Amino acid sequence: MLRASQSLSDAWRQAQGPFAVPQSAVGDSVGAGTVLAAAQDTVDGGGVAVERLVAVLEGDMDRLYRIAFAYKKADDDAAADLRRTHPNLPI
Repeated sequence: MLRASQSLSDAWRQAQGPFAVPQSAVGDSVGAGTVLAAAQDTVDGGGVAVERLVAVLEGDMDRLYRIAFAYKKADDDAAADLRRTHPNLPI
């Protein structure tokens, strides 16, 4: 999860250059500014979507860590209880 979020974030950062639409690409007609704004809005919207997905992946990673630590604590507590109740077991 963590690697996926980092890879996604890195890929989006690297794509910023190719996604940038220069003014010269839309010409100088009356609607050129609107076309350029639409292209920028699309890139901005993609950025928001990628940032949200990265946040979800990072949140999932946090939850996985919490679950792993909870299981580890439960295992450690069970082992400690077993040691207390059965001190002669090789644990």
